[in-house]
Amino acid sequence: MTYPQFPDFSQIPPPQFGQAYDRWTRYPVVYLPVVRRGELIGYLWAGIGSRAAGYMRRLSADPDNLTCPEFWDERLDENCRDKLAPEQAIQRWVGHPEGSRCGGVPVEAEAQQASSKQALWDQLNPEGPRMGEGPLIQDAEWIPDGRAPSGYRLWSAPHTVSPPTYAGEASTPVHFLQVSKDGEIIAVLWASPTENAAGYLPLRRAGKAGIVGRGLWVARLSDRYAAGLHPIDAIRDCRRYPHDEYSGLIEPNLPEGIAPSLRELRTFAEEY
Repeated sequence: MTYPQFPDFSQIPPPQFGQAYDRWTRYPVVYLPVVRRGELIGYLWAGIGSRAAGYMRRLSADPDNLTCPEFWDERLDENCRDKLAPEQAIQRWVGHPEGSRCGGVPVEAEAQQASSKQALWDQLNPEGPRMGEGPLIQDAEWIPDGRAPSGYRLWSAPHTVSPPTYAGEASTPVHFLQVSKDGEIIAVLWASPTENAAGYLPLRRAGKAGIVGRGLWVARLSDRYAAGLHPIDAIRDCRRYPHDEYSGLIEPNLPEGIAPSLRELRTFAEEY
């Protein structure tokens, strides 16, 4: 896989991982079934593109709101301290021996995707109650009253409606452009030439800078979707923006990269 020249990260200490995953996200999630003696009792879930993972219980099968959530959250947080991405963490438990109290993930289980944690809860517990919105600040980028510096539009704030935009998944090779801030690469904008998909992907080692920068780039992509631009044209058009103190810029003459798949690009972003 060939990428444009990134900074020499080999001379920079690796980023410090937290001690626990976040328990809330507004991003889509992937999930795996947790089964006890043949009965579904909950899901292990992980946010796509976030630092969130956890256990969600099926109320009718797991009425205890303490034992199994604590059991699974502790095990996932062990994975966090081992520097696993959330999606890797839930996959780690596939096929482990089933516990008599809190079950296990069957060896034949395959990860599925839900549009949100709320949608997953509604699927698991269709008779309610509703899960609730969780903290106002999630994914390290939302602020309580929906306002943001420099005119950011935080579409996923609780009281707003997300506008139409490109799909967030692609199964074919993707093109990408590096986003830099203060001389460091903090993220990439990616787009599929064959699918109507594009998005923003922060680099792990950029830390908070990569996460905070997401809002404005997502809004810009949404604007280009509304204007009818092809995803590749959309990310290329984003070269024209000057440096922003929060979201950085795409250098006008920086070469465009191509990754064999979005999954591989995500893996690259997690490693760096």
